Amino acid sequence: MKLNIQQTGEKQRTINQKFDFKGFSLFSGEDVSMTCEPSKEDTGIVFCYKDVCIPAIAENVKLMDVHTTALTKDGVDILTIEHLMAAIWGLGIDNIKITLSNNVVPAQDGYARAFVKVLLENGVVEQEKTRKIVIFEEMAILTQPEFENRFAKFEPNDSLVIESSAPFANPIGEHTVSYTDDLKSFSDDVSWARTFLRSQIDLNDLTKWNGIRSVFKALPEDPKKSPIITFTENEFLTPLKKDDEPARHKLLDLIGDLALVGYRIHAKLTINEPGHKFTHLIAQEIRKYAKISQG
Repeated sequence: MKLNIQQTGEKQRTINQKFDFKGFSLFSGEDVSMTCEPSKEDTGIVFCYKDVCIPAIAENVKLMDVHTTALTKDGVDILTIEHLMAAIWGLGIDNIKITLSNNVVPAQDGYARAFVKVLLENGVVEQEKTRKIVIFEEMAILTQPEFENRFAKFEPNDSLVIESSAPFANPIGEHTVSYTDDLKSFSDDVSWARTFLRSQIDLNDLTKWNGIRSVFKALPEDPKKSPIITFTENEFLTPLKKDDEPARHKLLDLIGDLALVGYRIHAKLTINEPGHKFTHLIAQEIRKYAKISQG
């Protein structure tokens, strides 16, 4: 992988003012909150809990059995950061400090729009220093060997463009969705897409659903009332906003995980079968080769 870190003329950004955000824990259903505040240049995205502050970079990712992104440091884990990370990236924010009341990012829904709304309400401002970005100097392909068709291809480009294909069994099907690195594309094409189950459930036997609820206690007894997308073999129990909503949610997760690189990225990315373990690997590889490029 041949890439470089390049200084640009683009200004770094942070939020305009401190604010609080309240929601619930997907794991316990309890009320939780976070405080977001402006941060100095070159400090990046940082999560704090119990006096431990963890930079949101790939080296601090914790491997999880559930489909989520978590950070770990000094015995402290911080869970479900990916939708907030995607909103921060999508709004072009480089530096922000997030202090949590619990070790989980508060949720209000299964997507990123609530985060986008509150961040925009409190304002995004330019800072004095300029950004560094990752530039791909030649094509690079990454794979995850245990998944035969999973790959990510990076090609040189003057901005970030993503084409993401997410094949799933019916009724989800296979869809290809795209993203360009700007606020309008993130807001219109990505931010509203909800989390979804990866497999069908049987309404005559809710054993699988109740197993999921044993981990994510905020979910209701009735899967038809779920805030995340649920489906049977033949139909969706929670109507889709668009036919390709699940694929767009995978794109949302991908953007949140790419933020773990710690730099904006200029490349054309074509990815098939994105998933958290794979996108964590991608972020780790980019950071590794970025460090090598700096000597």
